[in-house]
Amino acid sequence: MTTSRNCKCNNVTIIEGIFGEVCADNPNDELENVESVLSSCGEGDHSTDKENESIKIKSYTMCNANRMEVKVITWGATIVSIKCPDKYGDTADVVLGFDDLDSYLDPSLNSYIGCILGRCANRIMDGSFKIKDTDYFLTRNEMGRHHLHGGTNGFGRRIWESHLEDGCSVIMSYLSVDGDEGYPGAVLVTAKFKLTDDNRLTIGIRASTSKPTLVNLSHGSLFNLAGHDAGEEELRSHKITLNCDRWTVSEFEDPVPTGAIRSVGGTTMDLRIAKPIGESIDKATLGKGFDHNFCVLRNSQPEVFLEIYSDQPGVQFYTASRLPPYTPATIFPCDDQVVDCADPCDCETESSNAESHVSEKNKLQFLPGKAGAEYKRFCAFGLQPQNYPNAVNVEKFPCPILRPGQVYYHDLIYKFGVQLCDSL
Repeated sequence: MTTSRNCKCNNVTIIEGIFGEVCADNPNDELENVESVLSSCGEGDHSTDKENESIKIKSYTMCNANRMEVKVITWGATIVSIKCPDKYGDTADVVLGFDDLDSYLDPSLNSYIGCILGRCANRIMDGSFKIKDTDYFLTRNEMGRHHLHGGTNGFGRRIWESHLEDGCSVIMSYLSVDGDEGYPGAVLVTAKFKLTDDNRLTIGIRASTSKPTLVNLSHGSLFNLAGHDAGEEELRSHKITLNCDRWTVSEFEDPVPTGAIRSVGGTTMDLRIAKPIGESIDKATLGKGFDHNFCVLRNSQPEVFLEIYSDQPGVQFYTASRLPPYTPATIFPCDDQVVDCADPCDCETESSNAESHVSEKNKLQFLPGKAGAEYKRFCAFGLQPQNYPNAVNVEKFPCPILRPGQVYYHDLIYKFGVQLCDSL
């Protein structure tokens, strides 16, 4: 990092720096995309090195008077660290992440950790949907069958443009072109990150479109309130409460909702009363943990808690069940029994790429995380507020279609605090 800029507002300091650089000749052709975003947003700082054809990935570190610190980068609008103090004044980084940009760029290591999930978070069955009388076919990047988190190069694997607003907030924007990952319409999305002096991290997400399309955005941070490197043992002692009385029924191995909605009452999905995550993992899906769509979390040591607020109708509860050494289900072939493909050759390539990434991940016994940490299955949790998965294909689910002239809103708040007495 060669330069930094300090801005202060309401006891919050923002330091701007450089996290790394991406070559402009990479497969995503990001230099052209950044130009498009700048043109649409009227911004002047391209964050590019024309002579060397590289793009600088910016970092923004927000700090408040309580010594809470949040760092975000413009690759995928990703949160790379959240440091918060416990009641003894000791700080711990409580989100999973990586030390360097290369690790974030590597899909065999980084499967949506800490980034914006979109254009459509979660899964779309068979990677296909219909708007009016038109069928659309998306990249199928999960098991060679379903579409997950916006596809192979969704919003979490793109470079976002950024600027500071009034010295108080970090604004990131991205322009997704018409046809991106198979979606119709150009979508302009902004994410506003703000740290308050009472330890709230707010993320305000807005989107607009040029054609009717799907928009369902969330954020993929994975937490361990005892520290990102604390592992499964500490995670199991976390206590969780979900303010949810129903869940969208799905199977762990093929987690697209069936379309049924059931009460959580009397089931392992009933998390309305605080209980240890470890106890819930053991009972859920034969010990395979949670990756289900269903917001208060507490860790018994060292008494740090996290409350999550959102205006979305659902929330995905995930216990890092698919981190190494998890073995995924068999790759599904691309044939007429799965979905009619507009271009079978392209589907074969997508399936091959997905299988390659899965194969690489199978070889790992852990993900090499920050400061030498080893991230394994059940080492963290994620709560991702969002619309219901596959909502476009289930009539009774909330409609995820955004139309021209409409604005998509998602306001997400992470509130961190210290539990001074045992109230659970």
